[in-house]
Amino acid sequence: MLGDVLETPPADVTIALAGDIARRLYGLDGALMPLDGERDRTFRVDTEHESRVLKIGNPADAPGIVEMQALALEHALASDPTLPIPRLHHTLDGLPTGEIDLDGARLGVQLVSFMSGKPATAGETSPTARRSLGATVARLDRALTGFTHPLSDRPLLWDIVRLPELRSKLTAVPAERRSLVARELDRFDENVPRLRRLRRGTIHGDLNPANIFFDDEDSERIAGIVDFGDMVHAPLVCDPAIAAAYQAFGCDDPVAALVDVICAYHAVCPLDPAEVELVPLLAAARCAQSLLISSWRVEIHPENAAYILGDADDSFEALGRLTEHDPAVVARGLLRACGLERRISLSFGDSLELRRRRLGPSLSLTYDEPVHLDSAEGVWLIDVNGNRLLDAYNNVPQVGHGHPRVTAALAGQARRLTTNTRYLVDEVALYADRLVQLLPRELSVVMFVNSGSEANDVAIQIARAVTGNDGVVITEHAYHGTTAVTAALSPEELAGRPLERWVATVGGAETLGAADAAARVEVELNGAFARLASNGEAPAAVLFDSVFASDGIFRVPPGYLQMAYAQARAAGALCIADEVQAGFGRVGTGFWGFAQDGVTPDIVTLGKPMGNGHPMGAVVTTPEIAAEFADRWHFFSTFAGSPVAAAVGSAVLDVIEDERLAERSETVGAYLREGLAARLGERATVRGPGLFIGVELDAAVTARAIVEQMRANGVLVGRTGAQQNVIKIRPPLVFSKQHADRVIETLTRSLELPR
Repeated sequence: MLGDVLETPPADVTIALAGDIARRLYGLDGALMPLDGERDRTFRVDTEHESRVLKIGNPADAPGIVEMQALALEHALASDPTLPIPRLHHTLDGLPTGEIDLDGARLGVQLVSFMSGKPATAGETSPTARRSLGATVARLDRALTGFTHPLSDRPLLWDIVRLPELRSKLTAVPAERRSLVARELDRFDENVPRLRRLRRGTIHGDLNPANIFFDDEDSERIAGIVDFGDMVHAPLVCDPAIAAAYQAFGCDDPVAALVDVICAYHAVCPLDPAEVELVPLLAAARCAQSLLISSWRVEIHPENAAYILGDADDSFEALGRLTEHDPAVVARGLLRACGLERRISLSFGDSLELRRRRLGPSLSLTYDEPVHLDSAEGVWLIDVNGNRLLDAYNNVPQVGHGHPRVTAALAGQARRLTTNTRYLVDEVALYADRLVQLLPRELSVVMFVNSGSEANDVAIQIARAVTGNDGVVITEHAYHGTTAVTAALSPEELAGRPLERWVATVGGAETLGAADAAARVEVELNGAFARLASNGEAPAAVLFDSVFASDGIFRVPPGYLQMAYAQARAAGALCIADEVQAGFGRVGTGFWGFAQDGVTPDIVTLGKPMGNGHPMGAVVTTPEIAAEFADRWHFFSTFAGSPVAAAVGSAVLDVIEDERLAERSETVGAYLREGLAARLGERATVRGPGLFIGVELDAAVTARAIVEQMRANGVLVGRTGAQQNVIKIRPPLVFSKQHADRVIETLTRSLELPR
């Protein structure tokens, strides 16, 4: 009958009998000491080498209840071997639990390792300790995923979902506390339908301070979670809510305790907004539940009053403090802290005005009607009105917006460790090692930075330090970054202003589109070197974007880089391949833009897609150049090459490899180019490698109108080129042929509309 297990006292097991059980079932001999417990009989067994805990189940429980707990421990540890939970010891017969007959009852018996540490005294834990608890509980719940047992659905009054069944015990609550508990019961009743809709799992169910131990030497690290006697199948969020409720005991700000536990839990085991919204209700419910059960049970077991009422005062105080706050307000605070708050978007006008005032006039917006974004997934951007726009423009989310493997890697490593590269962290060097395996073998030293601009800046620093020269040669409409040095190497952004004396250019679109591009660049480079010389400069580097994006998007002409690199090296300059836009499979199976011409640069710069949106960049060069640079210059960046960046970068490479995205870029890119060429005919020139495609139109005004028209029809593209007359298409590499069809159709229709 429901409630029997809480009404029935623990089995009458003496120390002598417990010792006999330990010897008979486990071959264990040692000194025994009784431990406190609510309804099971437990003993600490100390042998010469270790301590263990012997548990004998309650007579009102089926023996399988103890077995369920044992199997759950094994399931969790198989998933997460480092979890700080007891290790199970099998019987002499190799079984997870044993059984004994006592006074006509069949009792389950369990033997586990003893978890040492300091008890988590209510009200004395720090915010860091509470976060440690939340993260550890999340690990436990995650490790229990998939565990099922027929008895996990047994009727147990400590299951929060059964709180309404305790209303009959309200008369046992002291009169001065009764009205507060009654109000909580009423509020809980109103929310039962919401609880029924939540995802469920097997949970610990009793994460009170007596079941939590902190490390003896580190009072903020969880050393043990014990006592799985209240394990039930229930809404998953009940576990962190219970843990948070107990952490609110004696806390001046109980809401802060909830935030600490729930945010840390969410970082490890993500919660849904609907789950987080119910945490204030569940935390208060646990306090009310504790008061109801303790008030009722102390009447049945007055001999155990000290143990039963141990939390009563704290439960009442915490319940009062929690109910002082509007639960809806607390829920919004939790959602905000977990990053789950449904963002209340400003009106379009207010958003524009705030941006103008706070971000300044130099930062422009794409499109005449700016896209007011809320979220993104895969190849789609979603605006504040819920409209889905096909993203054929962003080359930062290389493997798609919000790819779960990338976001999981980011969150997982951020929880574990982030620091700078002056510490020895294996993940960083392993990622660098993995990165160089994708490049020519000569390029084997990686310097991590935070962006493509910084990568190009450092590359120029290296070239100048190694050659002793300052001059740099670029294409005539290039873009290479926003630092002081790289901005001077970005005539696309200079709006006709003269170049610095140490900068010279070679031909852009006209040369790159010519049949004799290689021969032309030979002549043009000689001219560029001569112009530098006339300014008293000598070349340190030739720097080319390997897809020539700002010049109008071109596949590397045959022999172009071969000729340019030979000329540069003959002049004493280093050859830098700017792969910030072209790299990581965007050009197709060649993987790198420079590979289209079979050359090996002296330096390769990386950025944008490297982290799928996480700020990352890198400079890769030869050991000889790296050593020479180190002899003459100093390089360090606080945030570059962090373990988090390494984890993200590795996850991006995993996705590119496992989903064969370079191959997809090759095939879908070819399909898109061929489809555009067939539909557009003589109205446009279609070119570019992989999924970096340029569609050159007649005039800049036409290209701008087409871009705006496509935006209005839900497809986002950009424009580029010296005349801004090239439609720029560079979608995430997870683009499919169906997505390509939509681009083809929308671009074709936009060209046919009157403008």
